[in-house]
Amino acid sequence: MGFEFSEVVSIKANLIELNKAFHRIHLKVAKRVALLAIRKVKKMTPVDNNILRPAWQYDVIKRGDTYIIVIYNQTEYASFVEKGHRIVVGGRTVGWVEGRFMLELTGNEMERIAPNMWKIEVEKEMRRIFGN
Repeated sequence: MGFEFSEVVSIKANLIELNKAFHRIHLKVAKRVALLAIRKVKKMTPVDNNILRPAWQYDVIKRGDTYIIVIYNQTEYASFVEKGHRIVVGGRTVGWVEGRFMLELTGNEMERIAPNMWKIEVEKEMRRIFGN
């Protein structure tokens, strides 16, 4: 049993191409996860005057080999809807409004499904490069 040197050279070239494709794969998956998260968080956001829901935005930030997805809403009262808030009447706290946790729940779901989305894209790229 033997091997051809040209096969080793071919494998090396394929691995180099796969390494270069990783950045593109990571960015593609990060953007896909971010867009899915935006859709989910918007669905979970309560509509009162239709200001909070359309204000959701995202950024994908690369730090070293890590891609960070930042989902945010700059509406002044977004954090109160997310985490809950006191009801104050005449300077006294008279109750509590429970938070909706739309961002937290969406983040938890994305953390659960993102690895599988990444795995599918890497496998697809490996099949393309290695021809299987």
